[in-house]
Parts: sequence; C-alpha cells; structure tokens
Amino acid sequence: MWLLNIGSCNLPEISGLPCDSIEIPQQMVAKENLIEAIYSEHLNDMEVEQLAKRVILAPINKKKLELNRSIISKLQDVPHTFHSSDSIISEDQNDLQNYPFEFLHDLTPSGMTPHALMLKKGVFLMLLRNLNPKQGFL
Repeated sequence: MWLLNIGSCNLPEISGLPCDSIEIPQQMVAKENLIEAIYSEHLNDMEVEQLAKRVILAPINKKKLELNRSIISKLQDVPHTFHSSDSIISEDQNDLQNYPFEFLHDLTPSGMTPHALMLKKGVFLMLLRNLNPKQGFL
C-alpha cells in the first residue's frame, strides 16, 4: 500500500523533510543482505503470490539491473537471453557509421531493457509498451 501511495503522491508530508523527499518506514529498510532480506534464502520455493508482493527499489537503472541479474542467477532453471536490435533505421548513411552495434548494445535508456535481457522460468516480466504493434504482444 505504501508503494501505491508513493506512485499516486498520497504520502503525508513529514515536517523537517524537504518537499521532494520521502521517509522510508524502518520495517522496509534491510540491515542484512538485501536480496536475502526481501526474497529469503528459499527464492525457488516461494509461491508466485509471495514473490509478486515483494520489490526492491533502486534509485538508478544500473543498480536495478545489477540486482535483477543477481536475483535471476539464484533461480534454478536454464536462462534464456533475448537481444535488442543491432542496427538503426536511417536514410542517412552517416548515421549507420556513427552508431555501430557495439555502441547500441551499451545503451539502456530509461524505461527500456538492456541489450541482453536474461530471463528464467519464474521471473516476472512487465510489458509496459509494445514497440511493434503489428506483431502483437511479444
């Protein structure tokens, strides 16, 4: 519920805190290994409903990607890696030379997945937008 209140800007103002700050409740602050505190040592044994009620927030995408990789590596099963596009679409031939695929692979714009997205059975995936509506949901 607290997370939903953040998203809808319904948290009460705390005197003494700047207006663009929030206070994180103490019971939501991990004092030990963050992944084990949130998902316990029995990550593979947890029911989907239990997993869906747990979340780790990170202030920057780089940290979030590191946490995701670490959590996914703890899951049993064979990983499947999905890759983003290796090229750009442009009428200007200079653009094709200015944006080599190595450069494109390093980009992870806000709200987008990394070039190499590793998934395993049991990993939650949220489809925020369909980038190719002609092909349907992928």
